[in-house]
Amino acid sequence: MGIFDSFKKNKKSVWENFVEKYKPGKELVKPSEHIIGACRSAGVDERILWFMENYGFGNYGDGIIKLIDPEDYMDSFYKWLGKEDYSRIPFMMTGFGDLFYFRNLGNGEYDISFLDIHYRNISVAAYTVEEFVEYLIDSEVEEKILRRKLFDETKDKFGVLPLNEIYFFTTALVTGGTEEIKYVNKGDAAVHQSILFDWG
Repeated sequence: MGIFDSFKKNKKSVWENFVEKYKPGKELVKPSEHIIGACRSAGVDERILWFMENYGFGNYGDGIIKLIDPEDYMDSFYKWLGKEDYSRIPFMMTGFGDLFYFRNLGNGEYDISFLDIHYRNISVAAYTVEEFVEYLIDSEVEEKILRRKLFDETKDKFGVLPLNEIYFFTTALVTGGTEEIKYVNKGDAAVHQSILFDWG
C-alpha cells in the first residue's frame, strides 16, 4: 500500500465507529466544491473534509447528530460568537440544535468546540478528530449531550426531521424550562438558534 492509499485509509478508519453507531441517513447531500474549498482555506482538518465528501450533509442516527453545511448556519453561529471569525467553522449539530465547530488555533493546532445554545455555554469537546469521534460515541456523551432518551421519545412523537430542522424546548431552558417531552416541539434550526440568542 502506498503512502497516499494509507492516508486515505486512515481518514476513513477514523469515522468507522461513528457510522457504525450513528447510521447515515438515506437523503445525504454531497457538499459542493465551493464548500470544501472554503473549509479547506479555513484550515478544517482533512479528515473532516473527507467525511463530508464521502458521506454528505444530513442525518446520522436518525438525526441525533447532523453533518451540516457550514454556510447554512454562519449567520446564527457568528451571532452567538459575537463576530464573524472564519477560523471557526460549524460542521455538526445535535438533534436539539447545539453546534460542534472546528476552531483553527494556528500553527497546525486546532480543537473541536461545542456551543450549547440552550444553556449558553461553550466548551472544548476534543483536540483531535480521533478524540472527537470517541467523544461522540461515548455512552455518557450520547445521553447527556445528545439527549438520547429524550431524543428517542421526541422522534417517536414527531418523526425523523429533515436536515434543517431540530427539536427544541417551547420554554427556553436558560429561562427555567425543563427537558421533558411535553415541552418539546420542532422547527427550523438556524431560526431557533437566532431566537434563543435574542432571548438572552
